Amino acid sequence: MSLDHVASKPAQVRLAVAGPDDSSAIEEAIQLGNSARASLGLMRVAVYHEAAINGTLLLAYSADRVVGYALYALARRRVRLNHLCVDKAFQKEGIARLLVDHLSERHADHLGISARCRHDYNLGAFWIKLGFTQIGERRGRSRDGHILIDWWRDHHHPHLFTADAETVLVRAAVDTMVLRDLAERGRTDGEESRALLEDHLVGLLELVRTAALDAEIDRMQGALRAQCTRRAQPFTPARGEAAHVAAATSELLTIARKRYPAYPADDQDVLDLQHVAEAIAAKLNVFITRDRRLTEALSSGAESHGLRIMRPADVIVYIDELVDAESYRPAELLNTAYELRQVGSGQDGQLLTLTSRAADEKPRHLAEALRQLALAGHARIALYGPSGEVVAAYCAVPSDGVLWVPLLRVANAPVADTMARQLLFHLRRLARDSAASIIRIDDSYRSPQVRLAALNDGFQETETELYGYAVPAIGSAAEIEHHVVRVARQAKVPEPPALRSGMPAVVAAELERIWWPARITDSQLPTYLIPIQQAFSADLLGVPTGLLPRSDALGLTREHVYYKRPGGNQVTAPARLLWYMSQGGTTVPGPAAVIACSQLDAVVTATPDELHSRFQHLGVWDKNTIRKAARGDRVQALRFSNTEVFPTSVPRHRMRALAQRYGLPGHAPQGPLRIPTELFTAIYEEGRVK
Repeated sequence: MSLDHVASKPAQVRLAVAGPDDSSAIEEAIQLGNSARASLGLMRVAVYHEAAINGTLLLAYSADRVVGYALYALARRRVRLNHLCVDKAFQKEGIARLLVDHLSERHADHLGISARCRHDYNLGAFWIKLGFTQIGERRGRSRDGHILIDWWRDHHHPHLFTADAETVLVRAAVDTMVLRDLAERGRTDGEESRALLEDHLVGLLELVRTAALDAEIDRMQGALRAQCTRRAQPFTPARGEAAHVAAATSELLTIARKRYPAYPADDQDVLDLQHVAEAIAAKLNVFITRDRRLTEALSSGAESHGLRIMRPADVIVYIDELVDAESYRPAELLNTAYELRQVGSGQDGQLLTLTSRAADEKPRHLAEALRQLALAGHARIALYGPSGEVVAAYCAVPSDGVLWVPLLRVANAPVADTMARQLLFHLRRLARDSAASIIRIDDSYRSPQVRLAALNDGFQETETELYGYAVPAIGSAAEIEHHVVRVARQAKVPEPPALRSGMPAVVAAELERIWWPARITDSQLPTYLIPIQQAFSADLLGVPTGLLPRSDALGLTREHVYYKRPGGNQVTAPARLLWYMSQGGTTVPGPAAVIACSQLDAVVTATPDELHSRFQHLGVWDKNTIRKAARGDRVQALRFSNTEVFPTSVPRHRMRALAQRYGLPGHAPQGPLRIPTELFTAIYEEGRVK
């Protein structure tokens, strides 16, 4: 990561965060990074500019010269340090400590700083002196397979989270084209594939060696075979049963021939077919290739088995999206309708499409499980798509403060991730309404999308189940802690660490997210009262229910965007949002009232066109409407999630009375208005009464 060393007295330097217009300073940082390529690795130029846009490129200056920098990212409430670099002429002057200390000070509300460094650089003493602790190690995917050390500098917040190394998110096979990119340095366009070996993907991406890849290597001659053998040696071997390979091959051929009747047309097509069938049989979730024909011919058939065929660059983006929940983008569905219905007698066959091929489940196993749930009197609920197809299903049984979920599936479809996230939120609402504080998911064949969504939602995983808290309480940290400890003991699951009063906003927001609908009243998390016109609240929040169906692109996702003109009262994230709906409407007019509570995840200020491009799938305004709200070609987008619609709206006269109780005028807000926690608590408690 760095070649700097700590000195007793820091150098006389100044620190500054690079902005997108600091082109000369960014270029100096790039040149500095390139000069340390042997120890840092090559970082794409675009990453420096993106970090400057995001405010995550910290520069150290001596006079007007850039002599060091820290390039980092903010993800999952952590500071991920990607590059820490100091000019050789300025090393041993304490500049690295200045940079890291500034990161801790600037992002004190985050849980800590993570970094990785090769063991053979012998920089352990350096990281320890900077306040880091070794938390794990793993073998890197560089040519020599160097050992990488995971380092962690904790910010000492009391929280539920640890600095454990990440779990694998993607298990992927590669074709011979990608393998040769990794083995032969001079190949055209091979740089895209070699990006799969970057250290920041270690622990997140597992490259797998299938029988098909071994067969192709065996056919190679001379030096090429030796190179590819060495390159594939660290890959994890994975084999599928011959019967599964044959079945997958047959299904792939049937689907491919609908587009290419003569498929396979040549030996390469035969090899491609073998690669993808082997990946399906090995129960992988990604196959990596740069071959366009392979992708066009086999993607549709592969997706029906839960296997995505992707280019190397797309895999990297996909992993980034899985790691950082805040950048999650749900699939857009236009003007369709989804319906939850109880599965009646004789309808079990509709759910057999949810059989888990990845876990070797047979349709008869699922049929028997459904039958046993019916015999026990448990309702099986299916989610039907716009054409009547089953896209998801669950069974949820409340008992003694626990919501037991023996069935939770989503179909392999482009909307699978969105469906999984929405179903988990639906289960949280069911838990709240049934006074259950713990959700236990013990479907042995639960969908992979469900597992990933649950882990991102704060669930814990054991050998047999996933469990998470759904705390239907509002109160101080001590009161919330008492509630959670009590239900943890009752459910015989590990108790969470102690909480404290006055915790930072970022920690409180994370707890309120993973323990939803918990509300911690003595934290630093602010609350804003936000006005919204009824015409927009119907689409964005689902209140009031209109005569026309709500767009499922908005209705299915847990995330939305609210646009506003810059200026006025400053809004900062994370925060809570209370939605004040104004009176009137063109569909179903309703009275002015506070109708819902959401979690504010981010505030983004940019041009109208940029915001529309990024968030059109999450908001209700078109590009022209966003442009009208601009001030100096800038618009603000408030990105929020996990909206809780109140069972009882708090009408305007009650809101005014509650505000006056705390010495506030209680006027209808004209823009975002920060309110005291006491007023939020009073409004929230009144809205939650059924």
